[in-house]
Amino acid sequence: MKLLRRRTVLAIYLLVGLACLSSCSSGLFKQLSEMSRLRQELMNKFQEKDINVHLQNDVYLTISLVNSPLNRQDNAAREARAAEVAKFVAKNFPRIQQIKSIWVMFVKSETRLVLFHYSQSVGGFVFNNRGESVRRNEPLSTTTAENEDPLSPTVKFNPGRNETDISLTRVQLAGDTNHGIALVPYYTAKGDARGPARLAAPPPSVTFDFASYADRQIFSADGNLEIVCDGVKGFSGKARLLQPQESGSEASPAQFLMAEIPFDQFVRIGEAHKVQVKLNDQKYDLSPEAIAGLKRMAGFVNPATAKK
Repeated sequence: MKLLRRRTVLAIYLLVGLACLSSCSSGLFKQLSEMSRLRQELMNKFQEKDINVHLQNDVYLTISLVNSPLNRQDNAAREARAAEVAKFVAKNFPRIQQIKSIWVMFVKSETRLVLFHYSQSVGGFVFNNRGESVRRNEPLSTTTAENEDPLSPTVKFNPGRNETDISLTRVQLAGDTNHGIALVPYYTAKGDARGPARLAAPPPSVTFDFASYADRQIFSADGNLEIVCDGVKGFSGKARLLQPQESGSEASPAQFLMAEIPFDQFVRIGEAHKVQVKLNDQKYDLSPEAIAGLKRMAGFVNPATAKK
């Protein structure tokens, strides 16, 4: 009787397991089907020969245009195409409301000596799930430095949402844009942050994007991030690794890590005299100009208007 009961229980577990496996397989198949359909629609729409579509953690969608003719044009042309791609994705992807950000990458890829594949990122742009850039601004609603200093905050106000996107174009931590690591900080404030009135409310956190451009991938997992201000730890946490390539396809060596810095800690970074960013085993000292840029970013909002 005990043997029969044990076999019955095992049979029930087996049936439940098979049902769960079937459900998971169904969800995975649906996701792969959506990715494949979106990829084909993008290739047809923009007449691109090769596009990779990858969904990371169900919320970060990356579109990689491989060997696009735009690789040979200037950055403005790529940015314009990236905006078109993001708008198309926002309109046509079935589960767009679940997406936190859309990354549009331009990738150069080639095969050498038959067996070796070489890929290099030409550039990338990030958008929200409405297809709006979170780093670039339209001229009529933007406050920028005339000399396009990457450490001068860019400010874009969206009247429809009554929100302001504030960012720095780039804080170069090491190397250059062809081979190095850069930090792109940005946040969205509630209200209009333009002008001297400081009526906009600060957000809960500021996003730090770390972009690695190299001839090889240097991160294999999430990174350990620590920010030290004047010798005192100002932030400690994880920087999430975002994969900018489609799973199982030829990958670009460019990598992106994302971290959320609480706004009050972000303010302390800008007020420090010396700031060191520790990412895994690498240390980067921010220049006084970079620290000043972060301080100016924080100054566009009024902490007194934050919700308690």
